[in-house]
Formats: sequence, structure tokens, C-alpha cells
Amino acid sequence: MKIWNNSFQNIREQFSGSGDLQIATRRKCSTAALWRSPMLLVATLIALLVFPTVSHAAKDISVPLDSYETWSEEAVEAFDRIMVQEGGRVKPMLTYSRFNMMKFLGGGTKTKFQTKDGVEHKIGSSEAMMDILFKGDRARFLPFFLVEDSAAVIQIGVSPKSKRDRYSYEELMPGRAKLAELAEKYRDKAKAHSQNKAVNPDLTLDEKMVLELGGAVSSFEFLLGQFGFARKGEMLVNEQILPDELKQLATKLDMAEMLDKMPEMTIDQLFQTIRSAAGGTEDEKMFSSAMRLFFFHANSGIGVNLIQPQDKETEKWVSVGEAMITGLEKKDNRPWAKEKMAATQKLVEAAKESDSAFVNVATEFYEGQKALAGQRNNEGKQTDREVKYYNAKYFSNSLVFFIIAFVTLALSWLSPGSGFGKWMQRITIALSVIGVLLLIWGITQRCLIRNRPPITNLYDTILFITATAVLFSLALEWFTRIGVGTMLAVFTGFVGMWLGITFEAKESSDTMGKLLAVLDTNFWLWTHVTIINIGYAAGLIAAFLGMVYLTGAFATRLMGKAKESRKFFKTLNRMTYGTVCFCLFFSLVGTVLGGIWANYSWGRFWGWDPKENGALMICLWSLVILHARMGGYIREVGINMQAIVLGVIVTFSWWGVNNLEVGLHSYGFTEGVERALHLSWSIMGLPFLLGVFLFFMDRSEKQAKLDAGRKDDLAAEGA
Repeated sequence: MKIWNNSFQNIREQFSGSGDLQIATRRKCSTAALWRSPMLLVATLIALLVFPTVSHAAKDISVPLDSYETWSEEAVEAFDRIMVQEGGRVKPMLTYSRFNMMKFLGGGTKTKFQTKDGVEHKIGSSEAMMDILFKGDRARFLPFFLVEDSAAVIQIGVSPKSKRDRYSYEELMPGRAKLAELAEKYRDKAKAHSQNKAVNPDLTLDEKMVLELGGAVSSFEFLLGQFGFARKGEMLVNEQILPDELKQLATKLDMAEMLDKMPEMTIDQLFQTIRSAAGGTEDEKMFSSAMRLFFFHANSGIGVNLIQPQDKETEKWVSVGEAMITGLEKKDNRPWAKEKMAATQKLVEAAKESDSAFVNVATEFYEGQKALAGQRNNEGKQTDREVKYYNAKYFSNSLVFFIIAFVTLALSWLSPGSGFGKWMQRITIALSVIGVLLLIWGITQRCLIRNRPPITNLYDTILFITATAVLFSLALEWFTRIGVGTMLAVFTGFVGMWLGITFEAKESSDTMGKLLAVLDTNFWLWTHVTIINIGYAAGLIAAFLGMVYLTGAFATRLMGKAKESRKFFKTLNRMTYGTVCFCLFFSLVGTVLGGIWANYSWGRFWGWDPKENGALMICLWSLVILHARMGGYIREVGINMQAIVLGVIVTFSWWGVNNLEVGLHSYGFTEGVERALHLSWSIMGLPFLLGVFLFFMDRSEKQAKLDAGRKDDLAAEGA
């Protein structure tokens, strides 16, 4: 309360004295003091949003390992560059590891633990993936699985730790069978709900957690079993399903040699063969067991597609398990299959030997992939760039600069108009420029990696709209010099980057994935999608300006300083009006281009699709604002109130329509967005309510002036 009262005291001081508003505006004194209180409120709201994320910071967990030998930096770098295909896209292992571990860790990329020797360790996603693939005996004991609520582990019969904690695979093993059973049950329930929502209930929160945990554990097991054939009986995933004789045979049998001795057959024929009774002789029993073991290893090794296919025209890469099956089906393929099995086995053996040996073998493996890629249309040619992109952490660093800019902006409020305050303002602008340049450079790298325009999915829209909003705000500050543009640049940069990082963590999936067929056109992505998102950014800036205007106008009205601040608010109102015009232009052009694209792709210009309706609503509401102002139906307060409504429509068109799960534009359902939208609309609603009060206060003042005028007229007539 002391800070709040001091803020209003500063406002009184700034507007008292000379009363020269033009000088006060030029010096930015009154502006800085005026917006300190509203920005403190905004900062509080942001802190409330961010605090739950910060409060869930990872804690150290003791693991039953005597010690842990970390991977060398060189080994991690060599591993990161190895190419893998997932979702139709060739990417580096760094990307593959990053998003798989995010699924396990609930959006995080690092895990912390403490070994018995008292040493604390913190490993990233690449080191974690290397442990799973090459050192599964210790990966089983590392706390990779985040459980948001202990109710999930209680359901599967595992003793819970704290309410929200991380568990290792070994800790979850006692409930593995129950977890599989419940996960299948809840998967069927979720499928039934999606098919008929009116009849079938949705999953409860506990059921969703169990289903997610089941999927994470299954993915972990697939990764753990990828190179089982090369371990000679060590770390057999799900080994409990194997009889003792097969476990012993696994320590002796070489799968590559076994492949040479097997007759040609499909995987289905192999499965039928091992299901039939084995012959009576020892050799026949041994051969039957060997075939069962081959099937086990081939089936376990399906998942991580590290191997380019024999046919150069075939786009889909294969895993080592699929290579084994390809060799089984035809003897002509066996030299190729054995070569790929040998290359994979060298990786496994080098990882056990030493980090330096692993670096050499992993580099050799990557160079072999790269050489073959040169014969296959240079697939994966941007692998090195992608590794540098993720290691540079452009967006995290951008967020850091916007946070520091927020602090320097707040410091400028301590002494507005002084030399210190002016320098803090300059530093704030410089930090904002650095933050947005990092953001733009990160977006540029994504364009080069994919050979695509900047926007191809929802995550891209966050980055692009944030960059556009910051640049737009800085441009407003350049032209007006009243401090509001700087404030909006910092605010939009901070919130946008935080939202982008949070969204990526929540989705935990590759943000540069292969495009849907309907989106696979760079021309329309460059034109329609880019232009319509510029319109989104302008609409949001107009809403923010409206919120600032109404909050500030209400505060000055309460203090009786409305006349002194009149010029400032006229400038602010012109900013809102101009931004709405900007929004209309880009939204209208983008919508027209979208109709042309729709006709090109779907054979019709317009289909009343929810996304199309959202774009139309933005255009129509912008026109309503402009025409109402031209007709005199609304003035300054009305324009800014309707700008807030425009912001609500923009957020609905941007995010809300995707969650309706209907229409041709329903490209991405994100759980939790509906709640976030309601929260954002509630926040926008607070300044809107202040606008309602301002409207009635204005009417009351006008009525009072009219009444006073009538009394003066009557008095004059009486005289």
C-alpha cells in the first residue's frame, strides 16, 4: 500500500506546480509516474501466473547408485549430431532427445539427482537419452518420470512420495502390470469420448495422469530396448517375459550370425513359426529358441529410425529392428542389414569402453549418414544448424533480456524525469531491442532449418506475433515519446516469450514438424498466414493500449487531474485509433488472401469455418469501431473500450477456434487453453469495467454542465 500511495503522490507532484502539460509530457515525468501503479498491478498479475511454474523447480532426489560418471562434453556433442527421422522429418538426436525427455519430465529438459556418494548431478536431455540407449542399467534408477499428483501412482499400487514428485522406472516397476491395464482402459474411454462426447464421459484428471504416465513408461521401454541385440544379454527390456533358457541364450548368440542361418520369411511367418511346437531334437529346440530371440530383439528394436533405407527413392528411414526384419525377408538384403547392425553395435560397445571411443564411433556414424544423405536429396542438411539453434537458446535469452528490461523500467519510475530515470528508460529500450533481435534471429534460424516461412504452427504464431508486437510498440514509442510504447514493448516481449516457452513445454513435441498436406505451400504461408498474424498483433496492441488508457484515465479522474492530463490521453487515444486502422488493413488483406487460398485448396472461397468466422469477426469489429467513431457514436472512452473487445475477438480467433475441434482449420487442440482464455478475458474485462464507470462519469459531468448552463440562462432572463 505504501508503494501504491507513493505512486499517487508522485502523480500529484508531477501535475502540480507549473501546470505546463506540454513540458511535462515532453519530459515524460507525468507519464512515468502515471503508469507506475497500473504496471505494478500488471507485474503482480504476471508474478501470480509465473509463480506456479517457478515453484515447481526440480529438487534433488536420492537414487540407489553408488556413483554416476557423467558423459564428456565431446561425447554429448557427437551424439547430438547423429541424425534420426521422426514424424517424416530428419532431425538431430539433440532435438529427438529434447522432446522425448520433455514428455517424461513434464516439460523440463534437465533432471537432478543425488547418488550414494553424496554427489549431486544435473543432466540434460541428451545425456539422459544416452543413458537410456547405451547405459540402461543406470537409466532405470534415474528419476525421469514426473507425476503431478500422487493419486496416479496410488492407482497402480506404488507407494507415493510427495504429492508432486519424480520417479524412476525401477520405482514404478511394481505397478507396471496395473499401469498397462489401466492405461489401456482409459485409452479406450478417451477414444469413446472423442467419438461421441454427448454420451461418453471424458477422462478425470487422475485418469489422464495415469494414461500419460503409461505412455511415458512405454516410450521409455521402447528406447531402452532399441539396441538390445547388441548387448549380448545385458539389459533386456521386459526380460520378465522371457524364459530362463532364452536369457542364457542371449548372452551367447550373435544376431548377425543368426540372421545368416535363417531361411527367408516375413515377420508374420516368423511369428507363426515360433508359435508352433519345436521339434524333438536338441538342435531343433535350439534353433526354435534362437528364432524366438531374434523376433524379440527385432520387435524391441523398432522405434528410433537412424538408418537410411536401401532404396534411395524411399523417404522413410528405418530402425535397426526393421533392418533386421528386412534382412530376414530376403537374403539379398542381409549384407546391408548386417552392415547396419554392425554399425549400431559399434556405438553400443564404444559407449561401454570410453567417452573418447564413443566420440570417434559416433562421429564416424554421423559422417556415414551424411554421405548417404548427399545421395538422397541432402536430407538433414540443416542438422548442424539445428544443433546450434537449440544450444544457443535464443528465446530463453530473449526472455531474460525482457525481464531485465522490466526491472530497469520499474527503476525509471523511482525518479521520473531525472537523469537517472532517463538513463533507465534508454537502457530499457536498448534491452528490449536486444531481446527482440534475439527473437527475430531465432525465428530466422527456424526458417532456414525448415526452408519455410516463419509461421507453420501455433508455436510459430506466438513467436511471430510477439516479435511484431514488440517492434510495433517500439515504433509507437519512436513517434510519440510518451513512454507507453516502451512499456508495451517490455510487457508484450515478456509475456510473449514466457507464453512461447510454456507452450513448448506443455506440448512437448517437435515445433518444427512436418506440415499437413493442406499447409504445404510456401507462397500462401508467406502471404496469407504472415499478413493475418500481423493483424492479430495489431489487434492485441490496440487492446493493450485501450487497457492502459482506461486504467490511467480512471486513476487521474479519481484524483481530479483529468484536465491536466488531457493532452497525454489524446495522444494515447490517437495511438489506439491508428492501431485499429492498422489491424483492419492487415486483417482484411489476410482474410481475402485466405479466401483465395481456400478456393485453390478446397474449391470454395468461404465455408463459414470457425477460423474463417474468427478472421471475419476481427474485420467487422474493426469496421464497427472506425464507423462508430466517424459517426460520433463513440469518442475516446468508447474507442478504447471497443479496442479491448477487439482484443477478446483476436484471442478467440487465434486460439479459441482451434479448441472447438471442428472445421478444416482445426490444426491444433491444446488442453488448458480454454481456462487461459477465460483468465485473459477476465483481465481485459477489468479495464473495460473502468471504462463503463468513465462513460457514466462523463455523462454525469455533461449533464451537470447543461444544468448549470440552463440556470445561467434562467438567471440572465430574470435579470
